[in-house]
Amino acid sequence: MIAILPVAEQDRAALLGRFGLSGPAFCLAASDGKECLGSAAYRLEGETMELLAAEGVDARLLDGLLRAALNAALDAGARTAVCTMPSLFPALKHLGFQKVPDNGTGSGKTPRMQAEIFGIFSRGCPGGCHQ
Repeated sequence: MIAILPVAEQDRAALLGRFGLSGPAFCLAASDGKECLGSAAYRLEGETMELLAAEGVDARLLDGLLRAALNAALDAGARTAVCTMPSLFPALKHLGFQKVPDNGTGSGKTPRMQAEIFGIFSRGCPGGCHQ
């Protein structure tokens, strides 16, 4: 059975390092017994959750990890989620995230996606959760 749980404190730095990250962050890991199937890392600042990184052995597991991270952030008081990791944009779009426009300024800012977390859970799984 697959479980998605918080990463133990002593393992957090190693996971963040694998993603090329450091500093304080919340981390989740998906596992089947002792086999690690994926992980996610995020930070909370006020009512905003910043998704830092996520990976899974397949699209369904990645979807589950993203939903678990969003749910944990919502429970901790976050209302909005943002992400600047382009490799996650297809999975986030499927969840209901929208790309934040640069208002035509051509500022060269890092592209990002954003969503209201409650809205993601209110709309359910588009087309069913078994895609």
